[in-house]
Amino acid sequence: MNNQSSSIHAFENFDFRELPIGVYMTSFEGEFQVCNKAIRRILNLPLDGPINANIKQFYVNPEERDNAISKLLKHEKDGTGSDKVLLHFRVGERDVFVEDFCKSLRNKQNGEVIGFIGCLVDVTNEIEASKHERELQKRVKELTFDIGRILHTSNTTLLMTDQTLTSIINVLEPNPFDDMPVSASDRLSKILSEKSGFLSSAIEKFMLIADDERRLKSLTKNRWLSLEEDAIFLRSFEKIIPEVELRPSALYKIARNVSEICNEIELGYLPREAIRDLHREAWHLLKVTILYDALKTRDAVLQMEIALQTLREYVTSDIRETKNRVKMKIDNLLNQVIGRLSSYAENSHVKIKIKGKVDEFVYVNEREIVRALTNLLHNSIKYSWHREFPKPAWVLINTFVSNGKVFIEFENWGVPISAEEINDGSIFELGYRGAWSKDRGRLGTGIGLTDAKRVAISHGGDVFVESRPARSKFLKSPDYYDQPFITKATIIIPTAL
Repeated sequence: MNNQSSSIHAFENFDFRELPIGVYMTSFEGEFQVCNKAIRRILNLPLDGPINANIKQFYVNPEERDNAISKLLKHEKDGTGSDKVLLHFRVGERDVFVEDFCKSLRNKQNGEVIGFIGCLVDVTNEIEASKHERELQKRVKELTFDIGRILHTSNTTLLMTDQTLTSIINVLEPNPFDDMPVSASDRLSKILSEKSGFLSSAIEKFMLIADDERRLKSLTKNRWLSLEEDAIFLRSFEKIIPEVELRPSALYKIARNVSEICNEIELGYLPREAIRDLHREAWHLLKVTILYDALKTRDAVLQMEIALQTLREYVTSDIRETKNRVKMKIDNLLNQVIGRLSSYAENSHVKIKIKGKVDEFVYVNEREIVRALTNLLHNSIKYSWHREFPKPAWVLINTFVSNGKVFIEFENWGVPISAEEINDGSIFELGYRGAWSKDRGRLGTGIGLTDAKRVAISHGGDVFVESRPARSKFLKSPDYYDQPFITKATIIIPTAL
């Protein structure tokens, strides 16, 4: 019996047939001498009987086998052992990827290589999954870039819209809302009631200035009926529309209708002064409603400008080049943030108060930590309100150091956060907006707290939130969440060593 036959006999005595990995032996030329069922399944060979196959026939690139053998023999010569090799096979129409662990079989007399023994592990699913993941990551990266570009364009559009609305507001001066936020429903109701009362009185007075013949020569009967209906509506609009925020649009339509009727009047039949008086009162109400809509839209634009900027920064954070952390003074970081939001705070009639400045440094990714601080201050401004007009709403920024960490508190008086939302951590979930956060149409993305906490943790810190009633006498009231709460968001950052 020659060496090759002896090797085959010894190999077959080992019960390898049902091993879950493929075990094989080939001649030097690649002819299969023996192999188990796992190999046969991988290469789609008959599960029983003669093999009659050469491993070379399965290589996509024939040179790959020669290269693998050369590396194997070199490793064996150097005594460094052999590593697994990833092989690309084609079995029928299917691509198969296997990891090959191989050793040479040698003639004991002269050391000549007479074949190879090894095992194959099918890793096709893992390779395809990895390839799919890489493709998916590429698509996500491309999509993220596109989203970032779109959001950047949206921010630019919002900036242009803000400038346009500001110009409109300036043209419509004087502004009766100038000393209060547009969400102050009590003052809005008072202003609308006053202007509507003047217009309804002007209509009633106008309808008595001439006899029927002259009136019908100046306007059609339907237009006179329309004026009469407008006057009735203006006297009772508060009962008809209980939601204060919906009244301006309805009153705008009435004022515009009266203004159009004034333009339709045939001259020569009614006193010009009476027409001018009616037109003037219609314009005053029209201007107030337009001004309110412009202010409310600008308020929404300013809210969304910061929200979209935060969203863009958050979405693109993984594809931007990571900046090294630098040593920065806390006060300088806060000044950046306050500067960013000063216009928004002013427009929202929220006063920013600063307490406890500290002369401390921190090691931070400036872009990320400024974004986190901006998120927290933006939320504090957005959810602030005050019932005691004309006293403004406020946000208090309090900074102090304890146990080698800087604590920055953003405290406001305004919209509550329920204890359940704080305790179960839902306020930090991506996209989550609190049960009371939509009060008075406030806009948002539900990203600010999530992003702020992520950034803080990545810097070795954290973010905590607490919210409690401003007045303890409401503790057992059914209107518990209808009162203002004092809410505090605290970000913690380790000091620079």
